[in-house]
Amino acid sequence: MDPSQYQCVRLWAGITSIGTNLALIWGLAISSAWWASSWEGSRTTIVLLFAIATLVTMANFPFDFLIGDAVERAAGRLECSSSSWLMDWIKARVVTLLGLWSGMLLFAAFHQLSQSWTALLLLVSGIMILIIFLSIPAGSHSIAGSTEEFFETSLKLELKALKIKMRPVRWFDQGDAETVNGYITPRGRLSLSTTVAQWLTPREAALMTAREEWYRRSGTWIMILVIVEVWILLGILLTRYMPVKNSVQAGLDGVAVMTTWSFLALFVLPTLNRRWMRQADSCLASLANPKEVRNLLTKIERLNATDISLPVAKTAVFHPISPLQDRLSNLDHLL
Repeated sequence: MDPSQYQCVRLWAGITSIGTNLALIWGLAISSAWWASSWEGSRTTIVLLFAIATLVTMANFPFDFLIGDAVERAAGRLECSSSSWLMDWIKARVVTLLGLWSGMLLFAAFHQLSQSWTALLLLVSGIMILIIFLSIPAGSHSIAGSTEEFFETSLKLELKALKIKMRPVRWFDQGDAETVNGYITPRGRLSLSTTVAQWLTPREAALMTAREEWYRRSGTWIMILVIVEVWILLGILLTRYMPVKNSVQAGLDGVAVMTTWSFLALFVLPTLNRRWMRQADSCLASLANPKEVRNLLTKIERLNATDISLPVAKTAVFHPISPLQDRLSNLDHLL
């Protein structure tokens, strides 16, 4: 399976998953105006919404298995066994289930309150979004072996040479044989996949860290937080104007609106992210010679099996990260 086929399967599986989720949640929300009328009562609503959250979560298993296990294994990119993947899926989906259930309960609870409580709803939601954003996991030192520890020592020297701040490093194992990943968390920790120590040199990792550092120095990460907060809060505000007949429908309508609103973000937010990506690449080009930067970006694209080039329409809609050819063209304009 070549990178183009690999990404095509992942893209269409993702689109089908989104479409199925939208159809399922809207079908439940609209029909609940009739079948949920006889399920009144706080305890009944809580139990019923938990059952629905479990149903929706389990309905995603076929798509998650296709994208996360079957396709990855067919491409030879998955190192863990299917049983290990399943355990990781269960752990992740338990969190998803609890989050979905909590959202339903929140919308159901505020259905009982008048419109004058809207400001409180937005305040509570804004605080929750901020907490979730700041709680992005950074990995753990416990999985770091001798390879990662040695790599980290060399990485510190390379970052010092680039005059880039050395942040606390946390490692995570994503179960992928080749994909390299890394980011700086909102709390300022450098999080790297263990594959970084396997496939990149300390110099290459330092350059990519410097690129991520641009997001901190430029304040872009604050802009991202503000945009996410405003976008989600606008979606929550929309839910207050949905006509509902009972608490169960209020919970389902709220989740349906937010799911749709999040989907619409795919047509808005990637444009901003692509602009920031170009600026981050330009920052990287100021720290090393163009050939080294081009080789590094090409190497990462190969390891991550991403598309080298894409049709303009496809890039504009579904890809917050520009394809490699566009990124290299941007660098050429800097020369």
